[in-house]
Amino acid sequence: MNAAPLTLTISAGRGARAARRFTAQLAAVVYERCAAVGGRVVQLSRVGEREAPARVVLQVDGCPALAELVGTHLLLGAGRRGGRRRWFAIVERCVSPSLTPAALDRGALERRFVRAGGPGGQHVNKRATAVIVTHRPTGLRVRCDGRRSQAQNQAEALRALARAVAEHRQRPESLRRVRAWQARRDVTTHAPVMRWRVHPGRSDAIVPITE
Repeated sequence: MNAAPLTLTISAGRGARAARRFTAQLAAVVYERCAAVGGRVVQLSRVGEREAPARVVLQVDGCPALAELVGTHLLLGAGRRGGRRRWFAIVERCVSPSLTPAALDRGALERRFVRAGGPGGQHVNKRATAVIVTHRPTGLRVRCDGRRSQAQNQAEALRALARAVAEHRQRPESLRRVRAWQARRDVTTHAPVMRWRVHPGRSDAIVPITE
């Protein structure tokens, strides 16, 4: 059985813009390491500007080795007057909720089968192969008409609706985590799991300090 996707939250501590750039640089590390093993990363949200966000939330699938990144990270750099500067960020992990189509209450679903067609009614199928499925308790609705058969469209619509319902149920927990982060904002600075420095040839990238 495949492991459930992970939600990684990368947050910067209070301080200079360099601390927020560190957040973006750590997010880039997640993307690179996932790509190296054929994993997949989707950005769920970002707080702040693209190059220097205060917080990034990523959903990671197919890369269990990223567990080593969870914890506090330290970036060492040179200050304007030649001294050494230190910036901190934290990577937190939680299991993303999942819901299979089989777990959806069939009594809570409303299904409609309609004809699929292109823009302006072009190439309209004579058979009702497109499927619209509505989840009555939440009002969420999914339409699928990309497949050739009604059965295929229905299966795809149920999978998409299951994901949407799972995300809908996650929102209260997501809001709780956001509020906790906003109240905290101070990153624990002791015992970092990894130390980094700016890449000597790329100011937008970081490399681990191994010595």
